[in-house]
Amino acid sequence: MGLFNMHYDRPGPGVSKDAPRKTGFARWFEIVARDIGSFTKANIITSLCFLPVLIIAFLAVIWLAADPNLLIVLLSVVLGSLLGAISGPALCAMEAIFLKALRDEPCFFWHTYKKAFRENFRRGCIVGAIFWFAMLIQLFAFILYLQGAASAVLLGMLFLDVLLITMAMIFLIPQMVLLDLDMIHIFTNSLRLMLGYIPRSLPAALIQIVLFALQAIYAPTILPVFLLIGLWLPLFTGAFLTYKPLDQSFSIEEQFTQRRNQEMDEFMNQQK
Repeated sequence: MGLFNMHYDRPGPGVSKDAPRKTGFARWFEIVARDIGSFTKANIITSLCFLPVLIIAFLAVIWLAADPNLLIVLLSVVLGSLLGAISGPALCAMEAIFLKALRDEPCFFWHTYKKAFRENFRRGCIVGAIFWFAMLIQLFAFILYLQGAASAVLLGMLFLDVLLITMAMIFLIPQMVLLDLDMIHIFTNSLRLMLGYIPRSLPAALIQIVLFALQAIYAPTILPVFLLIGLWLPLFTGAFLTYKPLDQSFSIEEQFTQRRNQEMDEFMNQQK
């Protein structure tokens, strides 16, 4: 009985409302343990938005392995970019779930996800199409280089391209969700943040690249893993590592506290 009775009904010291947050891995595990249900639901929905472009990329890779053909590359890049556009607003919706979890804000999953998806639909689709255009170009170039006499320099440049794109995206998507700025300012902010906070942006990007590369290597046999944790695990880890720079730059926590206090004051005034 002791295993199942954790004695939560016994009086104890509790946790002070002003207790400092945990840090490092303890904080990561705390958030994941608390919000894994929301993360999993967001992963399933968002991964379905990713599947069309991933299927196109997978079929194109198989075709190119048997018959290198630039026409196939061109068609795959164009079609993949168009189908991948929907992944942009889906990423924004998933990021909205992450941001609420990171600032310990209560999250009504469906309301939050649908609201962020709808509000970021147009520019999210544009970002999604551009992102997949760039990534598919890198992917097919890598495959064609491997089939030829690829030099270490060329492969290194491809990896650097992917790394820089990933570092920029880590800061770009949260700004789309949080800030009412035009895309030029969001993009320039992303470049400044990724370079100004390299000790955080670099490991965050490397973790994402490694985890996504492992899934790509074993695709499609680990499709259930992709549907359940394949997106939220790398993306949330990246958001977790870069949340502090975002908060320092845009005062996320301060704005949230002010808004919450204002809503509480309005509620109290209505009760009088």
